[in-house]
Amino acid sequence: MLTELLEEMGFESALEQPRVAASACLLGQPVRYDGGHKYHTAVANTLAARVTLVPLCPETAIGLPVPRPPIQVVLVGGAQRVRGLAAPDDDFSDALSEYADSLAPALDGMVLKSRSPSCGFGTTPLHNESGAEVGVTSGAFAARLHTRRPALPLCNDSDLDSEGALADFLLQVHCHRHQRLGGSLADLRQRARHLAPGPRQSLLWYLQRR
Repeated sequence: MLTELLEEMGFESALEQPRVAASACLLGQPVRYDGGHKYHTAVANTLAARVTLVPLCPETAIGLPVPRPPIQVVLVGGAQRVRGLAAPDDDFSDALSEYADSLAPALDGMVLKSRSPSCGFGTTPLHNESGAEVGVTSGAFAARLHTRRPALPLCNDSDLDSEGALADFLLQVHCHRHQRLGGSLADLRQRARHLAPGPRQSLLWYLQRR
């Protein structure tokens, strides 16, 4: 299915693979707060065979150690802040946002660790100042990245558990690369109209937001 879709869009013959960042813990790197990882087969194997993966961990990139005390997203006076669970005066929000700003422009997508206070994309628990969970949001790094680069395809690891979702993400990644290198958006939309109904609808929705 995936190979056929990429061929239909004219992407299978690309000389250079798209560059996709991925939360390093998903690739088996022991960078989590507890010293562990969250190895994800679809990311580390299936996706890695079709893109150039760029591992990164926003929390270690801003200088946090491994292991480290846990952090969480907290609603403070109407603003969302990433603070230490046991030490709420430790605020990492600005540092995580600045790291998102510093990423090289030559990226075509990113796979983020779901529920992470830095990386989760619409899946991260949001707490009040008493520690109670009051909703879901995005981690500080993911939120800033999406704000600064709204056209960059983003997904959580949990979004890639089906072949169809992985195909949708890869099509978006290739379309982003096509445009980043000067390709025509109108051409992409025309190609997408010839896909099967499922992937066609998803890809056209993405392209209409460009």
